[in-house]
Amino acid sequence: MSTFKVRIEDYVGAVGDDTFLGDALTDTAAEIIRAIPDDKVKSFTQESGDITAASTNIANHRIVSVIRERGTDGEYVECRELPVKYFRKVQDSSSMFAASVESPVYIIKNSSIHVFPTPGASPNCFKVESVTFPTVAASASNITDSPVDPFPNSMEDMVVVGASSKACQYLMARVKDSMPSEPVLVLGDIVVPSTPDNPSISFENAGVGDGVSVAQDSITVAPENASATGSTGSEASAYTRPTVTGSESTAANNTLTLMKAGAIANAANQIDFDSFFDVLADFIETEEDSELATSQIGKIRTYIEAFNAEVNSARNSMQATIEDARLLTQASIATAGDATQASIANASNDVNASISKMRESTGAAIAKMSQSTNVNISNAAKTLESSIQDYSLEVSKFGTDIQRYTSEVNTAINEYSSDIQKYTAQVDRYTKEYSWYQDQYVRLDAKFKESLQVLIAN
Repeated sequence: MSTFKVRIEDYVGAVGDDTFLGDALTDTAAEIIRAIPDDKVKSFTQESGDITAASTNIANHRIVSVIRERGTDGEYVECRELPVKYFRKVQDSSSMFAASVESPVYIIKNSSIHVFPTPGASPNCFKVESVTFPTVAASASNITDSPVDPFPNSMEDMVVVGASSKACQYLMARVKDSMPSEPVLVLGDIVVPSTPDNPSISFENAGVGDGVSVAQDSITVAPENASATGSTGSEASAYTRPTVTGSESTAANNTLTLMKAGAIANAANQIDFDSFFDVLADFIETEEDSELATSQIGKIRTYIEAFNAEVNSARNSMQATIEDARLLTQASIATAGDATQASIANASNDVNASISKMRESTGAAIAKMSQSTNVNISNAAKTLESSIQDYSLEVSKFGTDIQRYTSEVNTAINEYSSDIQKYTAQVDRYTKEYSWYQDQYVRLDAKFKESLQVLIAN
């Protein structure tokens, strides 16, 4: 018969980890044993001998039943299982949960079974009926949990199927861990060449003979900076606080919250709004003249309404100014952007045109100077020609540097594109592999659960 490893790999392919396979087989066997009803699992349980200790380790066991002697040798009573929370109560003789030889209990705590009343030598020992969870090796071909009672052969195929589904999960995780990292475009030490400075070409005119003066055009190799300007609303009329005439109506006192005492029939207080409220109080509290008080209230309300109208007018004016400034600024930014793009697009043509014009102008001057017999003129011409040649070499070198930079960038991009293609191919392959394991897991898990249900039902 084939080993468990071979049978598993028939379902999922090579796993490459026998330790994992052994653990998967062992866990699946235990899972099957735990799922079988008590009445059906008794067909392959094992009964321990007499246990006299207060507790015994039951790791890797499924407990089916526990029996304890009732104080008479050979007479056993089945123990009830209680949760661990009753551990102290079953030992308290005053508790309703106290254990007795006629009503013994057991509690599983820390992978050990504890029997109460505390057992001892016969006639107070206990026995445990259990099923041992087998340890299954990938290299084995059958399962044996003990020399006494072997694991049912009918269930071994279920163990293989369940372990195979776990192997699919293991392989899916391994595929995820093996996924390559996404490539990154690396430009490394590629540096954009610096644009040559504007030339500085000059010479002294000859002192004798035919003097020649040549004005050279400046070469611009970078676009002019565009700027955007717009109104900020600084020219808008500033907000002016409404005022009321009177001796106290100054900028500092022009507020409704700064009030002073006023006197009835005082001409100054009649026009000073900061005394309006005190006068009103006199009409109400002192004079007790409701008509004059009502009239005074009307005067105060009229002033407040006028004040509010001035504030609203100032606010509307300021908002209109802000909106005009915003629209003007947006238009300026758009215009500046267009100008900047045009400057950048024409920069290269401007350089070439300027150099060509310079050469034409200089060539004419040199031709004229060459016709002269004056030594100074000839020397000046040579100096000028040398300066022109030096700058032409700088421009030529700049062009070469630009070509080299472009080539290096293109090489980096091509390498990145190649890496992307490889990455995509790898991801596609890993995705297909992962999907296959996933589909196989679904099928195997469904098959295992179906077999388990049949086992439980039958």
